[in-house]
Amino acid sequence: MARFALALLSMTLAGCAATHPITPQLASSEADFAHARTIDISLANFSFTPRHLQLEAGVPYALHFVDTASGGHDFTAPEFFAAARIAREDAAAVAGGQIELAGGEERTIRLVPAAGTYKLACTHLGHAALGMTGDIVVR
Repeated sequence: MARFALALLSMTLAGCAATHPITPQLASSEADFAHARTIDISLANFSFTPRHLQLEAGVPYALHFVDTASGGHDFTAPEFFAAARIAREDAAAVAGGQIELAGGEERTIRLVPAAGTYKLACTHLGHAALGMTGDIVVR
């Protein structure tokens, strides 16, 4: 019974952050990504570091994702990516509302975030239920 409850909870939490296609808004040529603030985000076994991101609206960022685990993880935040203005070269990487990384892989996404509070999770089976969730607050 406990396994069934855990499986049901896992599917429910993963469903809340399920990916869906988005149409990324492209950043204007005025966005100065050469001076973007870099934020390092580590994806490990069942955790994001940092788990709570605080960003400033309208400020260019370079989100540098590193999967430090041997297996794959994703950083799923479709509402966040849909609201942000993404660098043209990085837009295709977030069109699913997530960043997918294999074990040991790194990727940088340049964007200008929009104000709001957004949920994030890893949608791999069971990862959210084991704590791989967080939030992004943009003021």
